[in-house]
Amino acid sequence: MLSSVQNSRALAALILARIVYALNWMNLGAIFYLMQADVGAGVSGLGTVTAAFYLGIGLVQIPGGLLAAKYGPKKVVVVGIFLTSVSVICTAEVSTIAVLSILRFLVGAGMAFVFAPGVVLVTRLLRTGKSGMGVGLFNSAFDVGGLVAIFGWVVVAEATGWRLSLLTSGALGVITGVLTLVFLPKDTIDSGFNLGLGPLIRIITDRKMVLIGLGMLAYDIGNTIISGFMVFYLVNVQKVSGPTAALVTSLITVVPIFTALWAGRLYDTRRSHRLMMELGAIGSAASLAFGAYPTLYAAIACAGLGGVVTGLGYTFGFAGARDMNREGREYEGLAISWVNCIHLTGSFIPPLFFSYIASSAGYSPAWLWSAVFTMVLFVPMLLLPKTWRA
Repeated sequence: MLSSVQNSRALAALILARIVYALNWMNLGAIFYLMQADVGAGVSGLGTVTAAFYLGIGLVQIPGGLLAAKYGPKKVVVVGIFLTSVSVICTAEVSTIAVLSILRFLVGAGMAFVFAPGVVLVTRLLRTGKSGMGVGLFNSAFDVGGLVAIFGWVVVAEATGWRLSLLTSGALGVITGVLTLVFLPKDTIDSGFNLGLGPLIRIITDRKMVLIGLGMLAYDIGNTIISGFMVFYLVNVQKVSGPTAALVTSLITVVPIFTALWAGRLYDTRRSHRLMMELGAIGSAASLAFGAYPTLYAAIACAGLGGVVTGLGYTFGFAGARDMNREGREYEGLAISWVNCIHLTGSFIPPLFFSYIASSAGYSPAWLWSAVFTMVLFVPMLLLPKTWRA
């Protein structure tokens, strides 16, 4: 599959960076129950911080895609890794929700520079010509990092303190930034290529891209709420120990390690892309409905089913965005960035929605209304074409 030792090193550096990327994405939600006394906030504060992160990662997607098209994906990925890592290191010193929210916005902004150009790079490094397997591998690496973030970082934070745990994860990010700088191949930019307004407008106004982005928001609701709130919920409401709560929640990342690769193979070999996305959205709503039952077994079902469908939905969505792009190779990252912008910017709403209902009406209504919200976003998927590959 890989053509050279250099290609293998480049792919390994990118996958390692993706793992640490996920660590710095998810670890704060997992350890927030340890932070709440120091920052003076509960579930509403966690909702604010999570929303700020999603605004950062959503709003900067298009600038990231434009910069990747103009200057090359490697440069943008490296800059994004360093911005994220330094912001995480600074997070280790915060004492207020306001400052924490600003820094989490910057963490998200840095990550916005990494994802879409990273998908383009990993797909090119695999050199199979198949979007599904490249996206599946990249997403599986994210889920490995998510497992470390949710379960591993609870153990680390309880042993060393939450500040040192964040300092450590930020430092790991800096190391992966150096590795990608050293091992990723130099960007090859066509000297005759000029970033045009026309292709940008056509991508942004492409009905199929918009529908994929809106449909993927259905997966974001489940993934955002389960990964961001489940540990806090189990510790504070069901009185489960931190490591046990983290172990249950980690199913949202453990299961997609396998289902993302499976989904990549399905995407590349099947033509019923819309149907698979639709089934996944129904599963996402069902997983949130399980969360409404205040038992540990229901929480396990919630996180486990959520993991199955997110591995499927994200792989199909991102691979579809790449394959539906009709503006040329240079605009692949921009197409993925636009889809990412739609669903991730929209993802700032679910944590605010969930935390408001949980604090005012209780956690069971919050889980149930989130499931209803997910089914509303099933509608855009019905308008997509059946097949997304040419």
